[in-house]
Amino acid sequence: MPGVTGPAGLEGIRVVDFGHQIAGPVAALLLAEAGADVVHVDSPRAAAEPGPLDAYVNRSKRRITLDLKRPSDRAVALDLVARADVLVENFRPGVMDRLGLGPGATRASNERLVYCSLPGFAGDDEKATLAAWEGVIQTAVAGYRPLSEHWDPSGRRRVRVEDPAAPLFSPITTASNFGALMGAVSVVMALIARERSGRGQLVAVPLAEAFAEAYSTMLGMRVYENPLMGDGHLLRDLTYECADGGLVDLSPYAKFVIPLLVAAGVAPEWERQGLIDVATRGFAREHRDRAMTMFADLVRSRPAAWWDEVATRAETPMAMVRTPAQWVASEHAHLSGAVVTLDDPLAGPLVLPGRGFDLGRAPAAPRPRHLPDQDRGAVLAELREWHWAGKRATRGPAVPGAGVSPSRSGAPRPRPVDLPLEGHSVLDLSQAVAGPTAARVLADFGADVIKIGNPVPAVTDGIVGQLHRGKRTILLDARSGPGRRLVADLVRDADVLVTNFTLRSQARYGINHARTSVLNPGLVHCSITAYGHHGPWAHRRGYENQCNAATGMSWRYGARFGWTLYQPTPVNDADTGILGAYAVAVALFARLRDGAGQQVGASLVQGSTFHQAVHLAAEAQAAEGSGPDALRNEHGATALARFYQAKDGWFFLAAGQRDVNGLLRAVGLEATAEPGDVLEPGDAADPGGDVETWRDPGGDVETWRDPGGALAARLAARFSGEPAAYWVGRLVDAGIGAHHHVPIDDAVGYLHGRGVVYFERGPNGADVPRPGIGQWLSETPPVVGASPGPVGSQAVEILAGLGLSPAEMERLAADGVLCLPDRLPELKRLT
Repeated sequence: MPGVTGPAGLEGIRVVDFGHQIAGPVAALLLAEAGADVVHVDSPRAAAEPGPLDAYVNRSKRRITLDLKRPSDRAVALDLVARADVLVENFRPGVMDRLGLGPGATRASNERLVYCSLPGFAGDDEKATLAAWEGVIQTAVAGYRPLSEHWDPSGRRRVRVEDPAAPLFSPITTASNFGALMGAVSVVMALIARERSGRGQLVAVPLAEAFAEAYSTMLGMRVYENPLMGDGHLLRDLTYECADGGLVDLSPYAKFVIPLLVAAGVAPEWERQGLIDVATRGFAREHRDRAMTMFADLVRSRPAAWWDEVATRAETPMAMVRTPAQWVASEHAHLSGAVVTLDDPLAGPLVLPGRGFDLGRAPAAPRPRHLPDQDRGAVLAELREWHWAGKRATRGPAVPGAGVSPSRSGAPRPRPVDLPLEGHSVLDLSQAVAGPTAARVLADFGADVIKIGNPVPAVTDGIVGQLHRGKRTILLDARSGPGRRLVADLVRDADVLVTNFTLRSQARYGINHARTSVLNPGLVHCSITAYGHHGPWAHRRGYENQCNAATGMSWRYGARFGWTLYQPTPVNDADTGILGAYAVAVALFARLRDGAGQQVGASLVQGSTFHQAVHLAAEAQAAEGSGPDALRNEHGATALARFYQAKDGWFFLAAGQRDVNGLLRAVGLEATAEPGDVLEPGDAADPGGDVETWRDPGGDVETWRDPGGALAARLAARFSGEPAAYWVGRLVDAGIGAHHHVPIDDAVGYLHGRGVVYFERGPNGADVPRPGIGQWLSETPPVVGASPGPVGSQAVEILAGLGLSPAEMERLAADGVLCLPDRLPELKRLT
């Protein structure tokens, strides 16, 4: 923004990253790429074996290697923390305490520290001592669902697996991803609160509890027999085969399918046969079955790329199903910022996932990783200077006027510290799921959110669930002249605006950033789109399923089973909404420094790229077809990370390559190992003597990598003879990760007990579970807001706040500009 000279994003914030694996390093990466100065601490073992994820999770950071068991290195770590704003770690509960680096000790020496802990399970959870591998966490919370419980209607019928009632393994690291996201959001919210209180706090986000966000709207949909087949759907399926064998994914609503038929040149014939009405975008329901058959035949008459181009011209939500490799190679992936090319110091140029969110006043672009210990000299020099200056560990306020936050005009005004966003107002003009999710997260952290809906509701407005909790709602025609003026008044009085329209639609409705920034220079405008603001597809429309198709996410999950497949729940809508909320939080923190607004946001293609990030990073460095996802089958990724069927049900085994011998002893197989199967310490293939690798008898295939190989077969035969509880107990006692398969209802009960699922009266009068949010901040914990009731119920108080009299409200209602609470339209709720 011209004339704005303050720090961008989180510039000036110091972060110490003790993270390992995925969740901790990714949370710190999100902070780094919002501008924070992140120092990643490698252990000597991690420094010696950085692994393929290192190029992604540790880019944009500085690095130092420390052995925290050595007093001298631990002293360096304590100094780093004493001068930091944020600490990030994801060890099991108690590990950092034993090292003298737990929240009690570190916050005692630095009261402004925001200490972020991302354990697999909370310290007071009975599961706290489990080896919390990704698969163990997801199994504990029903992250892996049977095929019959997936929301993808085409995939349920077309995917072929041995047992559709068995849990189906997904390669997406959903628990770690949502843990990292909610951890990063919570850290920035704690930094915002610190500007008023002067104090840091403990942020503890267990990955199992953060997974509640992944359920999104589907937790309340108890019937999985195509819950999306509504009256507005011209089609039942969402994925279709084309003439070249390729696939396309589309939205089945008539208002989208009919323009596609027009663009394809067949609408006149369909209209002549009485199947559709182009002018009204309606269709004859009595002929819907015939229309569906004709549409499938029509799609099969042309190649997938042809349909992709037609959909682009028609601006209708349809996308060609791409492989992940095709996505990262596409022009749009690069121009939109969903992927970036970095010159890695070891691997050379790598195409990696991009930042994941957009900031109008962005800090430096992502930069290649530094190698372990590369920044030791600079980091130690800074610590020496800090010691020389007298250990100014508790620095003054980051901005002038701590204890207050600027108004939209930039003038200070006092605010309480009850919740981080207490006193902030948000205008939610979004629809469907991702946009409302972003606004809902802001409401959870204390913002006053006004949701504007359309007086003529769309089918997607029936996806209510938890999306509008804590909001006030009004139905208002923003396209009418009086409606636009009311929206403009609300924009002038808001801190944040959330939209999820295409850029062209935003301009048409007068809510694009060019206009809203004139109405309110301090406004943070969060624009959530399908394909981003830049690139050849920027104007395209799309929902979760189209963007998963375009980025290879649905291909990744299902193609090896004969058809593409969506994740069990709409995780892309959910993570994109949270990425948008994160961008807003960063912008609000930056606004504390200078009072300036900016446009921020996220896109669904960024969200699905984020979910695949660990695989995309590894595949960028591997030979084609040899990445970590290459051998996955329906049960798991490797023989050491997969479901096994016991005598009475399924359980998930999670172990590392180093655990093979311990695993064999725990299950009583050590006597059956054949010569050459297990390498002895000091073997020529293991010169260090510290890695024990299972091999097949021939010695040329490491069968632990194959979930259907020799080791897996041997374990499967062994496990089939005893109940799941028996094996889980044996494995856990041996320090091996394991958890019995948990049905969704049991997972809901567990998460309800943890305080992250609540119950609400549903559309049919039954109590329906909803994803909540945990008390994850020790001083300013987020809250689950009350349900607003039917959308539009708070219209009178919202309009009164704008100074309208009852008579004026009645006139506007009579003119169809708005709906008053006593005459709301009937809305068919899906959740």
